[in-house]
Amino acid sequence: MLVDYALTFILALLAGAWAIPAGILFGLAPLGVFVVTTLGSLAFAAVFLLVGQRAHDALFERLMPGAADRVSSSRAGGIVQRWGAPGLAVVGGLVLGPTVTLLAALVLPVDVKNFTGWYVASTIVGFGLFTAFWASVL
Repeated sequence: MLVDYALTFILALLAGAWAIPAGILFGLAPLGVFVVTTLGSLAFAAVFLLVGQRAHDALFERLMPGAADRVSSSRAGGIVQRWGAPGLAVVGGLVLGPTVTLLAALVLPVDVKNFTGWYVASTIVGFGLFTAFWASVL
């Protein structure tokens, strides 16, 4: 059973909320799946944002000048222009996926601290709803 929780945690690092139905299909308790996937996703976000912010400041502008302008015209850029950091955190985490959302938060002109707060809240609420849905369906 511990191996199943570890696999669900690792899957949450890679796939975000899509680890929830996998954990439930492993036969794990929905509450345990919620806790493990939420911790996995938030741990990934913390590492990604901490390392990514430093890498962005040190290398990104030197290696790819003007990349922020190209990303601003993308789907993530449209979300940020219309809804700001809260929109990117909530909609991005559910539609774009965690990796693209976190990368967009680093590239686009958003306040990373504000984004992080919204991302944590939307992850907890979204994963809770997603777990409740999949627990009732499976």
